[in-house]
Amino acid sequence: MTIALLVLPLQAAQTPPKQPARPPAPAASQSADYVVGPQDKLSITVVGIPELNQQNALVDNSGMLAYLDVGVVKVAGKTVRQIEADIRQALIDKGQAMNPTVQVEVSAFRSQMVYVSGAVGHPQGYPITGTETLVNVLAQAGFAPSAGQRIQVVRNKPAHQEFTFDRHALENGTAAPFQLQDGDAIIVPDAEKAIVRGEVRSPGMYEVSSDMTLLQLLVMAGDFNDRAARGSVKLTRKNEQGKPVDTRISSKEYSTFIVKPGDVILVGRRIF
Repeated sequence: MTIALLVLPLQAAQTPPKQPARPPAPAASQSADYVVGPQDKLSITVVGIPELNQQNALVDNSGMLAYLDVGVVKVAGKTVRQIEADIRQALIDKGQAMNPTVQVEVSAFRSQMVYVSGAVGHPQGYPITGTETLVNVLAQAGFAPSAGQRIQVVRNKPAHQEFTFDRHALENGTAAPFQLQDGDAIIVPDAEKAIVRGEVRSPGMYEVSSDMTLLQLLVMAGDFNDRAARGSVKLTRKNEQGKPVDTRISSKEYSTFIVKPGDVILVGRRIF
């Protein structure tokens, strides 16, 4: 069911690396609408005039960039295309070129970050280029074996917002693309589970997805075995005070009763 995009990277079988595997860096290509910020690096090319080219120029913390003999250029808060126009005009004003064609690329993305935490292979900050989607960044982070099906994104710019996504929908492409913004926090909680005990073929802990019915959970546990009392099961669920409360669920309710994380289902043994 899981598509290759979101599978954890395979480790080499022969010799494990000395250092932990790192996620791939963002591609060099970016949108012309990317807004440059402090600590980004820019590469400037003036077509046909190589002496005016400059590689990996750092945008300082004040948002300025020192460009050869042209001087200091304000670049933070501007798009790549706006910076191209500014540098072109500066070259004309300084008399260094008549009608230059200027190309600017971001060679290192450092000013915009999103942060991934929880049940992932690489919980850390990830630089974004202005076009990353949630799927792109999760592919870099990789899911841990304990990861659940619910993924959260917390956004605080310009106002606090929270978004929830289903992992299956993201993996199979049925969820609409969600474009990330600078400062987004992506949280991948551990799987939420319920326990099935007693007379089923495979008792144990099972992940509970939203709106999962008791019948679906019993099927995941292999269904009743030959000794099961099929007429009802006992469900134990903690109330708001944290006290376990037992409830008897009849067979007529199996297909409609919604189970929750932390539930304990006990399938009894028939008397004869």
